[in-house]
Amino acid sequence: MTRLLFLLVVVLSVAIAPAHAQAPASPTADPPLDRVALLEALQGGGYILVMRHERTEVPSRTDDYTQAPDDCRAQRNLSVAGAAGAQETGVVLRVLGIEAGRVLTSPMCRSAETARYVFGVGYEIDLRLMHGDPDGERDGDAAIQETKDLLAELAPGLTETNIALVSHGGVIFGATGIRLSEGEVGVVRLDEDGSVTIVGQFHGSDFGPYARIALRESE
Repeated sequence: MTRLLFLLVVVLSVAIAPAHAQAPASPTADPPLDRVALLEALQGGGYILVMRHERTEVPSRTDDYTQAPDDCRAQRNLSVAGAAGAQETGVVLRVLGIEAGRVLTSPMCRSAETARYVFGVGYEIDLRLMHGDPDGERDGDAAIQETKDLLAELAPGLTETNIALVSHGGVIFGATGIRLSEGEVGVVRLDEDGSVTIVGQFHGSDFGPYARIALRESE
């Protein structure tokens, strides 16, 4: 077989391959929105804001799973920079009119404190957003599945408002496919069955210039 004929056969075999040979990835991802489009989408509501807790102490203690999840003395906590970053994100969201009609958070102190700094005191503790106990029955896979179940539960209630979830990096990635650094926010759209479409992600500081403009215009 000549080289030209061989290449022709390869091209044709790819072209006529059955559709099921390339299964769609799950979750799906839209082309990422630019900053302005993402801002306008969030102002309109109807999205899930999935936030990883803010930056934590370095070095820090390890989490002691034998203690209550709200015992801050037995776990890694927010650093000074993390607390400041969460407060900055909260100011930016409020100034730009990005609202969350409901806020749910892992009970771990670093997550609950992030929720309080960003969204205020009206948040709900939800154990399903806590990462798994590596030595217990509720391991990482169970935590991810519980978070997926939570997304499916929340999907029908998404209309004109956003819902915010504050959790941990591994849980968020397993449930939504978004890799977030500490303090970063992922934005997803949910279908009625809870399936996830990734819309974008941001740090509060990414919207800082727009917040400063809005503040100047309000003076």
